Amino acid sequence: MALLAAAGAAAVTYDRYMRNPRFLAAPARASHARLLAPGLELVTPPGAGPFPTVLLVHGCGGLHGEKGPNPIMDEYARSAVEAGWAAAILDSYAPREWEAPWARRRVCTGLRLQGYRRAADVLAALDLLEADARVDHQHLRIASWSHGGWAVGDLVTLRDPGDGSFSTTMADVEATYFTYPWCGFPSQGGRRDWTWKGGVRFVFAEHDTVQSAAGCGPMVERARNGGSKVETVVFPGVTHAFDERVQSAGSTFKFDPAATDRAHAEFITWLKTPAPPPSGRQD
Repeated sequence: MALLAAAGAAAVTYDRYMRNPRFLAAPARASHARLLAPGLELVTPPGAGPFPTVLLVHGCGGLHGEKGPNPIMDEYARSAVEAGWAAAILDSYAPREWEAPWARRRVCTGLRLQGYRRAADVLAALDLLEADARVDHQHLRIASWSHGGWAVGDLVTLRDPGDGSFSTTMADVEATYFTYPWCGFPSQGGRRDWTWKGGVRFVFAEHDTVQSAAGCGPMVERARNGGSKVETVVFPGVTHAFDERVQSAGSTFKFDPAATDRAHAEFITWLKTPAPPPSGRQD
C-alpha cells in the first residue's frame, strides 16, 4: 500500500508540474539555453547553409559508454549529412558535469532527469538553433531514442504559458521521429493531449523488454487524435537499443548490424520525404 501511495503521489506531482512547468518562462528558457549551449554540436554538410536540420536526442545511455565514446548519435548525424541535412547532437550530461556511468545509473532508473526535465533540454536546444544562421528554420525536425523519446513525448503535450513563445518555437518543428521511446509511467505522450502536430514516425523493436510497441499504443493514438500524420514500423527480431553498437557489460540488449543498416536507410528516407506543414499548438 505504501508503494501504491508513493506512486500515486508521484503521478500527481508529475502531472501538476506538467500543467505549469517553470521552464517555459522566458528567463528560465534563456538561462537553460546558456547551460546547455556547450552540449549542442551542429554537424553540417559542406557549404555555408542554411541547412535543413534535425535535432538528435540521445537515450539515457548518453554519448559515452563504459570504455569510451558511444558513437550512435555521431552515426545518425553522418546519415543526416548524407541526406543533405545538418544534425544537432544534444548532450544532456556534459553541461551538467555528469559522468556517464553516474548518469546512467540514475537517469535510466528514473531517479534523475525525468522526461519533463529533459523536455526543457530539448526546448533549450531549439532556442539555440533558432539563433544559428546555419539552420533552415523552415525545415527543422526532432529525432529521439528511448529516454529521449520520453522527453520529446512530454514536450509535445505542453501548453503555451500565454505569451505565444512556446507555440511559436514548436510551430517551427515540422516532424518528429521516435525510436523505441519510453512510453510508460510517468511519461505524458500517451496520457495528455498533444499540443503540436506534424509528421510523426515511430520505430519499435519486436523484442523490446524495456517498452513494447503495444505499450506505446496510447501515445500513437494521442498523436493521431491531435492531428498528426503518424507512421509506425516494428523491426522484427531485435531488442531495445538494437542500433547501439556500444552496450554495457551484461546487457540484454543486442546490437544488430543488419537492422541498424535498415534503420539508417529509413532515417535517411524520412529526412528526404517532405513533412506535412507544422501547425504548432492545438487549442
